[in-house]
Amino acid sequence: MILCKRKFFFLLFPVLFQGLTSFGQDAHFSQFYANPLYLNPAFTGTVNCPRFAINFRDQYPAIPRNYMAFSGSYDQHINALHGGIGALFSADIAGAGIMQTYSAGIIYNYRLHVSHQFNLQFAMQTNFLHTSLNWQNFEFASEIIPVYISETLPTDYYKSSNSQIDGALGFVGYTSHLYFGLAVHHLFPVQMGFRMLNIPKYMLGIKWTAHIGGEIPISKKLKDEDNYGDISLYPNVLFTSQKQFHYLHEGFYFKFYPFTIGTWIRHTFKNLDAIIVSCGVEYKILRIGYSYDFTVSKLERTGGAHEVSLQFVIPCKNDNMQHPSRKSINASRLSSVACPRF
Repeated sequence: MILCKRKFFFLLFPVLFQGLTSFGQDAHFSQFYANPLYLNPAFTGTVNCPRFAINFRDQYPAIPRNYMAFSGSYDQHINALHGGIGALFSADIAGAGIMQTYSAGIIYNYRLHVSHQFNLQFAMQTNFLHTSLNWQNFEFASEIIPVYISETLPTDYYKSSNSQIDGALGFVGYTSHLYFGLAVHHLFPVQMGFRMLNIPKYMLGIKWTAHIGGEIPISKKLKDEDNYGDISLYPNVLFTSQKQFHYLHEGFYFKFYPFTIGTWIRHTFKNLDAIIVSCGVEYKILRIGYSYDFTVSKLERTGGAHEVSLQFVIPCKNDNMQHPSRKSINASRLSSVACPRF
């Protein structure tokens, strides 16, 4: 029995310790524009009609009890509110449920028509954040590391969970072929970490995300609609910074409607971390995407990361149909963002 416990503990310990250090940054998704509200709350309502997005990421599948991240969102533009509303749920699970972080938030986004060909969107997001450590999944052998683990630990040692309020701000500016934005997450102090192995509680740092991209039409039948055979290229640059973690992403998407393929590189200022390839297909209201991270850093034997995304965009009436008297005005106004969807 003790031998079994030892084997379990030593298999779990490296994964758990690595998970504790990962509290310094949020869960990462590689299909940035398939998870737009997670990237920047200012993308709320940018397709005007109701949109649902679901994302799943399997990080380091070669490691036992690896990391998984989920997210789900809903958003749409509402004329009466002069902007959009949205809701975002996310979960970050490590060690087969030993460490869990859940977040649920609501978003309001205001749209400002600066000119007929340039819009700005400003968003505010409020989150409820809950973190927990599930001690029931542990099997301890106190004789293995007696310095750290004792059978006489106080009762409150095992009560490892906390809930708190979090916030975010963001903006997006866009023309018919260019889009850029900035998001700031964790505006309020967020306390992470647990009283385990003498590791103190950890403050999750503010996350800054800056992004810019554009659409280069190569062959397009209609200006404001996607049609089979349309060809476009989407170059993009994205920068993320959170405490000591700083990542640059450069890449592009190539769309031959209804298919899209893409490639990215992710790196720090010193080292290359991963090469990301993705593909996606659209059919009426449904969009399906898949991506894989080829890890090229020292973690190359971890198995990279698989990611799957689903999006549903429900058809709706446009402004001109709802307000015929304003047709001449709205027809010249830019509405949705012409950004990639995977």
